[in-house]
Amino acid sequence: MTRSLQKVQQYFDAPLPETALLVKYEAVGLLGRSKKFIDLLHDIEAAAPCDVRVVLEGQSGAGKELVAHAIHHFSLRCDHPFIAIDCGAIAPNLIESELFGHVKGAFTSAASDRKGLLADADQGTLFMDEIPNLPLDTQAKFMRVLQAGEVRPVGSNKTCKIDVRIISACSMPLHQLVEGQKFREDLYYRLHVYPIHIPSLDERPEDIPLLANHFLKKFAAQQHKQAESFHATILDFMQQRHWPGNIRELENFVERLVTLAPPQMAILDRDHLPPDLQKEMKKLAASQQPAGVVKPLYESLAEYEEQLIRQALNGNHWNIPQTARVLRIAEQTLRNKMTKRGIIKRQNNS
Repeated sequence: MTRSLQKVQQYFDAPLPETALLVKYEAVGLLGRSKKFIDLLHDIEAAAPCDVRVVLEGQSGAGKELVAHAIHHFSLRCDHPFIAIDCGAIAPNLIESELFGHVKGAFTSAASDRKGLLADADQGTLFMDEIPNLPLDTQAKFMRVLQAGEVRPVGSNKTCKIDVRIISACSMPLHQLVEGQKFREDLYYRLHVYPIHIPSLDERPEDIPLLANHFLKKFAAQQHKQAESFHATILDFMQQRHWPGNIRELENFVERLVTLAPPQMAILDRDHLPPDLQKEMKKLAASQQPAGVVKPLYESLAEYEEQLIRQALNGNHWNIPQTARVLRIAEQTLRNKMTKRGIIKRQNNS
């Protein structure tokens, strides 16, 4: 009775204000501020309480499992198991046993009875990532689960009832696979009740600084370093570059920068980019400069000033008073310019 009242109440709940929505989902690891990200949160809000089957479509590394977990977390099944399986990571001859379970003696290595993931997720949610990797014969057997709500372990002649919410995911539109006869059409219509598009990182560049700073704090704490922020040039680079690996690639990118940074460095600047990323940064900057267009004078002067100061500091072993005398400026003026340009001594500078 209580569960039925909760379901009815969902239809009368007013939508959360945008700020409250962002805070709610930040608590489960979903970070962003862009319009596409907020649209995604509204989709999750609509799907979570309804117990419908959801298909998450988006590129690899875009955060599909995190979204699936959020849907489960805010559903009426939240007190029951959330189980995830990557259908592309399991050998085709083992996937059936993983999903449905098996009885002792069903095949050579089946030394005892084993429950499958569908039974383990009973009353909860099963997240099936890269579901197109299910073999076609397994897809047919999976249809039986969705139609009848029951599972028959491999090698058994008995079935057991289950109640599982299915959230599936794929990195390319399922309808294209159906058209190419690589995915069963009847299973597609069973699964494709509430599709949700997960935007790629390239579709939401406004969210990159927020995500990057989140990862910076995480890895600085793990590595016991003092890194607190990125220089503006690094943030610009991150927002302009292409991220084929999406959020997972950004996370690895930030971890790499933190690993290369000296323990006491607070601001990560472009001098600490590894050679391959230095090269990529220069190439990106050159590609964005229109042919025949000259940079504004103040930009060119600022870049030249920073280059000159760095060269002078390196040439004088980072002795600031001596460098100021060489440049014929006051020591405090030099320090102010270093702060403005984010010029910080690297650990390996002598």
